[in-house]
Amino acid sequence: MLTFLLAIAAAATAGYFTTQAGQGGHWGYGILAGFAAALAILIPINLWIRKRLTALFTGVQKDLLASQERLRTKATALANRGQATPKLVAQLEQEQTEAVRQALPPLEEARKYRLWAPLAMAQANLMKGQLLYQIRDYEAARPLLEKTMVVDPLILCMRMVLLWKKDPEDLAGLEKLFRKNIGRFKYEKGTLAYATYSWLLVKQNKLTEAVKLLDEAKKKTEDPVIAQNWEHLANRRLNRFSNAGLGESWYALGLEQPAPVRAMPQDRFGGRMTRGGFRR
Repeated sequence: MLTFLLAIAAAATAGYFTTQAGQGGHWGYGILAGFAAALAILIPINLWIRKRLTALFTGVQKDLLASQERLRTKATALANRGQATPKLVAQLEQEQTEAVRQALPPLEEARKYRLWAPLAMAQANLMKGQLLYQIRDYEAARPLLEKTMVVDPLILCMRMVLLWKKDPEDLAGLEKLFRKNIGRFKYEKGTLAYATYSWLLVKQNKLTEAVKLLDEAKKKTEDPVIAQNWEHLANRRLNRFSNAGLGESWYALGLEQPAPVRAMPQDRFGGRMTRGGFRR
């Protein structure tokens, strides 16, 4: 906001003095001078703010990725040793939650740029909302994500899930949210949103509505998971309905957990046993 005010003030000043300077001043030169003065204010300030915000968000993401990689390595080592007990898995999840919560305070630094870049806090709140959703703090994530623009399918899916968790019976509100935003995502980009909405409908036992939705989705996305789920529901094979084929993008929503991968036992010589019993 302050950036635009300064730009307007600079443009008005430059335009005034240009038209008034000397004899025969022309308004056209005043407009050009005002435009140039506004750009001289807008461009450097916006570049400086963008650089600072990019550094802030990138730094938070790097810290989180480093934490996730460390925990992933630790989890893999435990699994390979056959020590991935429920207690240790819960401990790793708690460590991940703590790492995410430690990443939230630095995002508040975006607040000091809000007068210069009105969207700075919107970007910070979007990241905070996603992180809180990731650690399943849905109550804290809800007010942040509800105020953000649906810029990608994952945000739409998160908002649908949050609405469903708040009131599973509000199917009208769920459809309104879905229909308002799904048009932004063409072809395969809408796959996750259709899959999520159909899953929520199935959970509410709205099978007819889910079949209609998937029939629409398979024509627009041509995704094999969507097509299979439509076929399963259309033939009342409810137990075979699954979004697991969408992989990590589906599991990121926290509605289902991937099946645990069991490590193969090791023989006494330290080699990993294959299913046929031979050592690699």
